[in-house]
Amino acid sequence: STGILFPPLCNGYNLAGTGVRVKYGFVKVYAVGTYVDPLALSVVKNNPNALEEALMDPTYPRTIRIVMNRGLSVDKFTAGIVESLEPRMKNQDLDKLEEFKKLNPPVDLVKGAEIEMTIRGDTLLYKNAVGGVGTIHSRAFTTALCDTYFGPDPVSPTHKAAVLEGIPKL
Repeated sequence: STGILFPPLCNGYNLAGTGVRVKYGFVKVYAVGTYVDPLALSVVKNNPNALEEALMDPTYPRTIRIVMNRGLSVDKFTAGIVESLEPRMKNQDLDKLEEFKKLNPPVDLVKGAEIEMTIRGDTLLYKNAVGGVGTIHSRAFTTALCDTYFGPDPVSPTHKAAVLEGIPKL
């Protein structure tokens, strides 16, 4: 719904689905797409309940790619992510939220800026909007990130639905 296109591959993973993060009911903040390893999900891909559980499990590798649909201060962006993650981390490894903030340079995000978050177990590989990379090692953090995008109350319901629909087709 933003007109932002996503390539079929990212970091060696296949595009499973895309959606949009809407704030205040009408502001399309960013487009989001998830890339997965179809082989890793082959056992669960045709069982909707098992697939939803797998998406909540950071053991299944994936890349979440965000493309900004509008300009936004980096502080507002990171505050939004932290606000979503913190309650989902259940008071574990909360110092990782500060580490996450430091992975983003103090440069405002412009329309079209891209961010990639690759989840592999307890490791987040993060590529910020200016190409800098960093890692966070925390199972609580990666689990909370999976919950943020694929849990019962995802930040983009359209994205979660598209991913659930797209994985069986891979």
